[in-house]
Order: sequence, then structure tokens, then C-alpha cells
Amino acid sequence: MNRRLEELASRERTLRENLSREIAVFSTLYRTLWLNLLFEPSKANEFLRRESYLRTIIQNESEKLKDLYTLRAELLRLKREKEEMLRELMRQKELREDKRHELLLARQEKEILLQRVRENKRLYREALEVLLAARREIEALSRQVEEARRELERLKKERSSPPPTVQHPRVRLRPLFEVKGYLLPPVSGPVLRFFGLDRDLFTGKISFSPGIFIGARVGTRVRAPFAARVTRLKWIQGQGQMVVLDHGYGFVSLIGGLSEVKVLPGQEVSTGEVLGRVGASPFGPSGVYYELRYRGKPQNPLEWLNIRELKLAR
Repeated sequence: MNRRLEELASRERTLRENLSREIAVFSTLYRTLWLNLLFEPSKANEFLRRESYLRTIIQNESEKLKDLYTLRAELLRLKREKEEMLRELMRQKELREDKRHELLLARQEKEILLQRVRENKRLYREALEVLLAARREIEALSRQVEEARRELERLKKERSSPPPTVQHPRVRLRPLFEVKGYLLPPVSGPVLRFFGLDRDLFTGKISFSPGIFIGARVGTRVRAPFAARVTRLKWIQGQGQMVVLDHGYGFVSLIGGLSEVKVLPGQEVSTGEVLGRVGASPFGPSGVYYELRYRGKPQNPLEWLNIRELKLAR
């Protein structure tokens, strides 16, 4: 459109300049002819012939003027059309800017939505991990409950079955009351944890301990404190194997921290007989945990053991 306008404007300027020069020349020449006619009447025929020629030329120039007016009208129309096109382009530009702004807003909303989706995905993953961990814990608890149920059924069967006539602890064992203060310690060594409220030497926490912990090297022989019957072997996480001894008359000994057990459930052992060996502890020093119960109630083992074989420094 601009090139078309420039071309038409150039033609219009050229045509206007040419017409201006021609009209000026013709006007001067026409007045000269009339003066010649006044001073030389004999040249009337030549004047008339020239006037006719000039009229023809003037008609031609009139046509050129009409073309000039038509060209100017075309220029005005094209300028108005150009202005309309510019206004339309500006409107389209504004619409495009509005659309771009809407797209930017939509993109920002999309980014916010994606961020929320990522956050929800992370929360769902964490919740799933928590649920899986809870499921594993529930399965472990279920296994423990099932083991406890089977152990309870076994104990019920043992209680319901008649006691054996050969190996009965109540027949051949003496009550522990008679040997109080002379029980043989499972191992000889320092007492690192005492009965009752005591501070842990390694964690510093004060808690109630139903038994004592005697330090000993890994592989040390663990002995039976008194004659008894082995009633149970149990693995405890962080404490190794535990042996449960029934001394009869309501007395039970629990000895933990073993890595190797040399006795079986139902077997009778005598005082000082080797039950196994001390195992390595993953949480502290190696040694043996010893607990003495009377009718299910924990007793202070130091009141029953021969403390001359122990070191009681606190």
C-alpha cells in the first residue's frame, strides 16, 4: 500500500509540475497572439489557425487535469483505506496482546497446577511409604502375636499334660530360699547395670531394670546359677539368645546375651552346667543379662547371687 501511494504521489507531482509549466507557457503564448492580432491584422488567418491548434492542446491539457483530479481522488481513497487498514491492524495488535496476556496467565496457572501436582505426588509417595512401613510393622506384630499364640497353646498343653515322673524339678530340686546369697552368677565380671532404677552407662538414661547386666568377654562360658529345667529358648533382637530356667517352687531365671546355646527345652541342668557362650552385643559391651523372678515378680539378683564373684563398683 505504501509503495502504491508513493508511486501515485510521484505521478501526481510530475503531472502537476508539467501542467503548471504548460499552462504558464500557453497563457503567455495566447496573450502574445492577441497582441499580434491587434498590431498586425493581416495575420488573422494565421491567428485563427494557431488559436484552433491551441484550443486542441488546451483540451488535451484539460484531460490531463481530469486525470490529475482522478489521481488525487485515488490518492485520497488509498490514504483513507490505509488509515482504515492501520486502525484494523492496531485493533488486531491489541487483540493479539490481550490474547498473549491470556496465554501468559494460562501458562502461570498451568505452572501453579503442575507445582501442586508435584507436591501432591510427593505427599502421596510419602504417605505410601508410611503405609508400607505400617504394613510391615503390622505384619511383624501379627507374626509375634501368632508366635505368642502358639507358645501359649504349647504352655497350655504342657500344663494340661501330666508331669513326667523322671525329671520333675519339684521332686529333685531344693527351694532357692535355702541357697539365698549363694547362687552361682552366670558369668564372673563387673555389674554394669543394676536392678531397679539405674542410669545406663552408655546412653545416660535412667530407667527401671528388672535384672542386672554382667560384663564378660565374647565366648565366655555361661553357667546355670542353680539346678533347673530348661523351659524355653528365645531370640531377642539386640540381646541374642535367651534361656529360661525353671528352678521349681515358683522361681525362674532368665539369662540373655548368648550367641551359642548348648541346651534344649525340657533338658535338666545342674548347678554350674554350661548353658552356652557370651555373644557380641551390637549396642554396647558384651556380657550376660540375668533376671530372677519369683511367681512372676522380678527379684533383685544381687540378694540371691554370690557377689564375691562379681564386681559391684557403680
